[in-house]
Amino acid sequence: MKLSILHISDLHRDPGNPISNAALLSSLLQDIDNAATEEPSIPRPELIIVSGDVIQGTEKDTGEASAVLNAQYDQAEEFLGQLSDELVAGDRQKIVIVPGNHDINFPCMFSALEEVEYTNGDADQKRRLSDAIWEEQSKYRWSWAEFKLYKIIDQAKYDQRLNEFIAFYDKFYHGTRQYSNEVSEQFDTFDYPAWNLVVTGLNSCFLNDPWNRIGIVHPRAFANACGELRSRQFRGRLRLAVWHHSTKGAPRQDDYMDSDFLQQLVNHGFSLGFHGHQHKPELIDEKFAFGGERKVNALSASTLAGGKRALSPGGTRGYNRVVLDLDDWTVELHVRQMVNSSFLAPIWSKGFLPNQKSFETFSLQEPRPFDPATIVTQDLPECIKLIENKEYEKAVEILEPVSSHNETAKRLLLDALVGLGNNAGIITHFSNPISPQEIIAVTDAMWEENRHDELRSVLGQRLVAEHEDASVVHIRKKYLSRLN
Repeated sequence: MKLSILHISDLHRDPGNPISNAALLSSLLQDIDNAATEEPSIPRPELIIVSGDVIQGTEKDTGEASAVLNAQYDQAEEFLGQLSDELVAGDRQKIVIVPGNHDINFPCMFSALEEVEYTNGDADQKRRLSDAIWEEQSKYRWSWAEFKLYKIIDQAKYDQRLNEFIAFYDKFYHGTRQYSNEVSEQFDTFDYPAWNLVVTGLNSCFLNDPWNRIGIVHPRAFANACGELRSRQFRGRLRLAVWHHSTKGAPRQDDYMDSDFLQQLVNHGFSLGFHGHQHKPELIDEKFAFGGERKVNALSASTLAGGKRALSPGGTRGYNRVVLDLDDWTVELHVRQMVNSSFLAPIWSKGFLPNQKSFETFSLQEPRPFDPATIVTQDLPECIKLIENKEYEKAVEILEPVSSHNETAKRLLLDALVGLGNNAGIITHFSNPISPQEIIAVTDAMWEENRHDELRSVLGQRLVAEHEDASVVHIRKKYLSRLN
């Protein structure tokens, strides 16, 4: 099974941006059609990842900043909604969105600050202030443009700098998903059982603002996200993570994350990460530094629609196409880049990674093996109580995914399905019965559902035909006589 992903980042949508939604969408759809005929062919996307900087944002002195941001988000919502309609049949749950540093309300952030007078202080005071700026989670901000020092005095106001993104998020998902204003809850989980895949969207803008550009995921938010993945429904899922900031930068830069973040991803079983921010494509292969053979690969996409000032020297607009082979556990990363000079009507074609390859194939870290011991310690005691209380549906939900790993779980699943009278479920799970209870249940279910050909097949199975248990002999004779 293969999964094709469209990875776009740094959209910088803004009504003042010269490229319209219509032109951008048309160019992407045309390139998707073109790529399907290239060698190697790239399948049409089934999942879309948007790794931050959804909009252009505002300056510190922008008037009516909230209205300006909302207009930008309206344009972004229209574009992503149309992309959803064209590529994933309008299923917005198949679009994963995270915030970026441009998605912050700069005037809101600035209103939470107070200027700190330092010029008249003595040397000790200046040294203390200098040290305070570099403290972890510092409340001080330095403005090089103004040569002024500020301090956050209203933390609640500061934490509202993503309010417009939060409103956009709620609107885009039609209220089915909400983004929390509580920093320790700023993550979201996207589960795709059909692909045995779960995607965690993270906010790398904790404490990030135009005067504190470093990227950080709130430690409790990351812990809470990983804690959620320990839930039963996510067992054995392939784990992907999405965030905004890059994990390295040039010596004179400070707007990136500590690369230890990738080690955290490896430690918690993530196999693949997606980010943007640096406006260039890149593939990182990060091994676990603390023993073992596990790794994570991080994929960076260029800016999809940033203006000329957003591009580094020699850089160009671009995006990524990613194809996961979930049988062979490999990944194809295809870089697409704008090849013409018109920012109003881009043409996309094969781009290049730093190694000058247009695509790269690499191994995908498989999910951690499912531990059957958790069935015995967690699932079975809970399901026994559920069945005793006749809460059969809840028991079936727990037991169906694990019944192939444990004989007791399979037996309890039969009890729950019989209790529900779920003939279809019994036939699905027990068409090759091995115990008298299974034989009786599945033959009764097949007779009741008029699935006579399947019933004949079961009765003809050697184990059933030769079974000497009195109850099996009785049921065999009963249905053979009826079928004849």
